[in-house]
Amino acid sequence: MKEKEYRSLIIKDLEKRVLDSISISLHDLAMEIVRIGFRCSGCGRCCKFSTGDNSVLLTYFDIDNLKKSGNITAIEPTVAEEDMFLADTEGIVHTFGWRLKRKTNGECVFLGEAGCAIYPFRPLLCRTYPFHIAEGKLEISECKGEGRIIPLYHARRLANEVLQRYIIELRDTIMTYRHFKEGPLFLASQPASDYKLIVHDSRGKWKLDDK
Repeated sequence: MKEKEYRSLIIKDLEKRVLDSISISLHDLAMEIVRIGFRCSGCGRCCKFSTGDNSVLLTYFDIDNLKKSGNITAIEPTVAEEDMFLADTEGIVHTFGWRLKRKTNGECVFLGEAGCAIYPFRPLLCRTYPFHIAEGKLEISECKGEGRIIPLYHARRLANEVLQRYIIELRDTIMTYRHFKEGPLFLASQPASDYKLIVHDSRGKWKLDDK
């Protein structure tokens, strides 16, 4: 199967998931959240690298919010961290999407003694943690707040944000595939120290300065 045909199949599958999301009941999502139970303890564990992968991948919705709050410089490309890179025949490294920067100790750059410094503008992933939708079903990640009583009106608001995140992430991925026009990419374990970087996202591609 040619690359374009494969990409077309992926886009069709993602578009079907967006259409299928219409049938996801917000009421049922909210009641499932109530059944599971959740209340944030404010421990900040989800913001710390020491407790697992704390990468906060960003959608266009999140990036726009960060721009509005004057924090757009706090994003960085989602470059692989295990010395495995995707590169083209010219040695240019390609990556997909953006994430929040982290401190040298691995903590989110916005985590302070008083908690999240951009709480009103925090990304959808942070707003909905530990919940997310996968294959149309509600899933929950490990969290100390699980099992605590949550009022129905809070659950309804959270359910709405979880569904919103699911749809936005799908649409982001669709547009990223549509914009991606590059040729074959290859795994590279060690690019040149001054490699150039191209970031692909739902709004196109961005060629960054030498790294």
